[in-house]
Amino acid sequence: MTMIATETATSPFDPHVRRAVPEWRRTLLLLVPILTAGVTVWCIWVFPETLSPQGRIALIITALALIGWVATPLPESLVALASAVALVLTGVIAETQLYAILGSDLVWLLLAAFIIAAVLKECGLAERMILPLLSRQMHFVTFAFTLATAIALTAFLLPSTSGRAALLLPVFLALIPHLPDERLRRPLALLFPTVILLSAGGSLIGAGAHLVAVEAIVATGGDRLSYLDWLMLGAPLAFLASAAGVLLILVLFVPRALWRERIGWARMREPLTPRQWRVLCVVSILVGLWLTEPLHGFGMALVAVVGAMALLTKPFTRSKTKEVFRAVDVELILYMAATTLIAYSMTQSGADRWLAGQALAWLPASLTASKTAMVIVVAIVAMVAHIVIASRSARAAVLVPAVALPVAGLGHEATVMILVVVMGSGFCQSLMAGAKPVAIFGMREEGGFTQADLARLALPLGMAKLTLLVGIALFVWPHQIAGAGTERMVLAQDDKPAMAVIHLPPLTLLPPITTSNIVETIAATKTKAQEPAANVKPEIRREASSPRTKRDTSNRNNIEKSIDRAIRDIGADIRNIFR
Repeated sequence: MTMIATETATSPFDPHVRRAVPEWRRTLLLLVPILTAGVTVWCIWVFPETLSPQGRIALIITALALIGWVATPLPESLVALASAVALVLTGVIAETQLYAILGSDLVWLLLAAFIIAAVLKECGLAERMILPLLSRQMHFVTFAFTLATAIALTAFLLPSTSGRAALLLPVFLALIPHLPDERLRRPLALLFPTVILLSAGGSLIGAGAHLVAVEAIVATGGDRLSYLDWLMLGAPLAFLASAAGVLLILVLFVPRALWRERIGWARMREPLTPRQWRVLCVVSILVGLWLTEPLHGFGMALVAVVGAMALLTKPFTRSKTKEVFRAVDVELILYMAATTLIAYSMTQSGADRWLAGQALAWLPASLTASKTAMVIVVAIVAMVAHIVIASRSARAAVLVPAVALPVAGLGHEATVMILVVVMGSGFCQSLMAGAKPVAIFGMREEGGFTQADLARLALPLGMAKLTLLVGIALFVWPHQIAGAGTERMVLAQDDKPAMAVIHLPPLTLLPPITTSNIVETIAATKTKAQEPAANVKPEIRREASSPRTKRDTSNRNNIEKSIDRAIRDIGADIRNIFR
């Protein structure tokens, strides 16, 4: 059998060495993605009769991009750019939108973050920032959990996973030279985005999706969750999931002999230089402005750009401006812009809401009555949604009206279902394009992990996150919500026959769920619920006409109006999410 020329692997843990591959296997690896792509294109174009042509094209291009990322050796950035251009050529998005995405706040935030990281590294301040972690000469396993705790705590200060990734990138780059073994670079690179994403759920400001959830809970009759309320609900899940992620990274990617390898160096006694003090003052001001954004109204990107401009001047750096700009990862910025455009096309064409509706429509009626089963289904839908919707806020804006509210209409608790959707959408580590922090660390040359590494981590980590999410949603959140005095909203209550109840049609009969037909369904069922019942007993009629029942009916009508407003507001969020 002819063998493809390779070099021998020097280590079983090195993902970048090429190994001997039989020719037949290489041919198979080439044919499988091509055949899969052909079958996918045909199935998406022929079968979904209720999906618009633009939605089909957007879904086809997204599916082809996934195949290119997962099943081919093509560079992720090339696949993303080709998909973005294809969306323009097919008319799914306008040419002006392709250019406009390069002017988004994410692009400017990344540009400024690379400049700040370069200045921190050049003046030696990045190493001084991580000194408290390395001065204790800890074993790597202890160091990993200590570092994860420090990363998780930043979720309670910084209001964006992308911003946290940009701020922590210099820390990662400063740690690399001090690793005792080269094989520890890959698990360290995986640890940063994994903990950034999983820990965000513990803080109300950890992600924009949480604010969408708070407004949806209020609209369904629940109390507005405060910063402390969200901390009590989300922090246990966030820290347990982060700990599970660190443990899995250690088990899967760190040889057992390296677990007790010590990392660190002797404590530095030299004081900070005047230049380091100046840079530290600028960085502290930047963090302070990020924390006080509601007071001054300037976004993270603008503040970061102003800070980067200041750090480019002579009092802060000795490098030439051209040398600092060479540290900007242009490939990563273009990749992030292209994947954002792909996600936008799914939202604009309605393909994401169509997929969510189809996921619910296939459920049997016997399954929809079980709270445990529906929590599991909603959690799975939320966790896999990152494959087609790259933005966490966009996933929440789509899945809350398309999944959480219809499931609540079957008699399940709306607050719990909304929390399941939002917390589940925080899992997005299976693809390089699944989340911005993953791309920021994975696309860097120093990162050292590949798409195959993400796939290897995603399955056990997804199962761990799903188990934790379902367990907390079933056994912890209901008691916490009741104990905190949060009003529960259950759309169907069998023990109150005198009250009008909202009944949604069986899920197997529902058309593809969109914002518009949810509003139409609620409006139709409200009319039906208000019709007088012919077989109501006299005592029930008297109870229905009592002042207490009239108050309940009035409260119910107010709640239904709130639902209508929430759906319209969330629909607006979907349209504005990438403006």
